[in-house]
Amino acid sequence: MHFSRRQFIGLMGAASMAGCARTKDVFQSSKKAVSNIKMPSVGGSGPFTFAAVGDLHILDARSTSIVNRATDMINEMDNVQFTAVLGDLASDGELVELRLAKQSLDRLERPYYCVPGNHDAHIYSEDMFGNYRNEFDETHWREDDTGWLFIGLDTCEGNKSDVTVRNDQIQWLTKVAERTNANRPIAILGHHPFNPNTKAYRVVNADDVLGIFSGHNLKLVASGHYHGNQEETQDGTLFTTTACCSITRNNFDDTTSKGFRLFHIDSDNSITTEYVEVEA
Repeated sequence: MHFSRRQFIGLMGAASMAGCARTKDVFQSSKKAVSNIKMPSVGGSGPFTFAAVGDLHILDARSTSIVNRATDMINEMDNVQFTAVLGDLASDGELVELRLAKQSLDRLERPYYCVPGNHDAHIYSEDMFGNYRNEFDETHWREDDTGWLFIGLDTCEGNKSDVTVRNDQIQWLTKVAERTNANRPIAILGHHPFNPNTKAYRVVNADDVLGIFSGHNLKLVASGHYHGNQEETQDGTLFTTTACCSITRNNFDDTTSKGFRLFHIDSDNSITTEYVEVEA
């Protein structure tokens, strides 16, 4: 995704809710690329908490109800500094669906930022992610200052479910890694799973992508796409997927619970997670 100018300013004031509130109604969405903008620190070196929600699959106004409940719950959690939205905001990439998703996400009182999913592609358009960028700007980004490095990765190949991360994203990630201190904690946030033992949909070239950060302090890869709660750690990296937050789609693991995940970062940069159920 993108940070809108409102969200960018909100990040700069993440430690000051009053500052965020003052900018909320002043700035309109910017369509400038953010991948080369030096972002302020999101969370510092810990402790802090952020939320991750994905697979909203908004179809119409009725289907925003569960997303609205989730945003209300996050707003009530004073320790949540920001929210990551891990793709599939829409059902078919229609502009009206994405606008409804944005309206619901704009209810969040603290910053949020997004990456696209395969259902955010509008297959009848020459630029399949044009509708997504119209509402959420760029499809990949980085937070690039002190503290943690958060990378929003565009894992999409059009509307495919099984994907290979594209060469342009590989090249961009390589440049990001080259500029990153080896000791700096890193989190990758994307739509398609990288979990080594995911039940389905693992990125075809996942090992190549992860290998870019060999010798770095990759702490977390959080994904959507597989509608189910999965969590595993390999070589010091935590991999997760989470149940969908949608009333138009079911989970893939035959569970019925819908919700979002909290990531609690401790002062030593260790991570614990907490699944939060949202009434469907």
